[in-house]
Amino acid sequence: MKLLFQADDFGLCESTACGILKGIREGVIRNTGLFVNMPASEYSAKLIKDVKNVCLGIDFNLVAGKPVSDPALVPSLVDAKGDFIPSGERMKKMKSLSDTMRADFETDPYPYDETVLEIENQLKRFIELVGRKPGYLHGHSLITNNIVKAIQAMSEKYEIPVSFNVWKEKELYMLPCEWTPKPFPIEQQLATNVEANLMSVLPQVLDHELNVFVCHAGFAEEELFKYSSYTIIRLKDLAAATSPDVKKFIEMNQIELITYDDLKEN
Repeated sequence: MKLLFQADDFGLCESTACGILKGIREGVIRNTGLFVNMPASEYSAKLIKDVKNVCLGIDFNLVAGKPVSDPALVPSLVDAKGDFIPSGERMKKMKSLSDTMRADFETDPYPYDETVLEIENQLKRFIELVGRKPGYLHGHSLITNNIVKAIQAMSEKYEIPVSFNVWKEKELYMLPCEWTPKPFPIEQQLATNVEANLMSVLPQVLDHELNVFVCHAGFAEEELFKYSSYTIIRLKDLAAATSPDVKKFIEMNQIELITYDDLKEN
């Protein structure tokens, strides 16, 4: 049995980067995606670019901070201050959210031309910061049809796998993570026992050859609250990812922790 354990949002702020790095060094995290458009992005890239036992991908971020592109070239993606329109604002106009986490709108709020421009500029920025291409491409927060098309275009152009495609093509079983809804009130985050929840679903790994679990591990700081509604839960995700019980279960059951790079070789 193999488990691809992924933590999103590396570099959203310094605290998320430092927390995920702890989860890599002391826990079971083996894949993480870098945000490249945030104030902490350069700092975060320096922290992780030479770490060996992790696959570093990119999390394409269109909902927090400022775009890598000139805001004038992506007017539909930003507000009057030139900041990305937050996902919470976008969700107010959303019709539904599919089982594949794709957001459904009357009209896609992410025009393809603007979206593919920004996504490619974020990819180029990753290469500048890290010195190589990302190990995988991953969409952050809201995912719409145009965002999917833009990411797929970059996958084909730069020959980099897309996380969602890998899961589907390699038939990875996604461990359920029903305890992290969106929106996720902070009171509910405080009451959530992530370690217990993770331990309750980990036995499902034993029934499948390939598995994937995605979390949002990290430390927390005031800066985080500006950009994300997932705050306290990151501390609990990190505690679960470094839990002695979680690590013992994985070791005792001879579950191999894998990366996207491992799946490329198969």
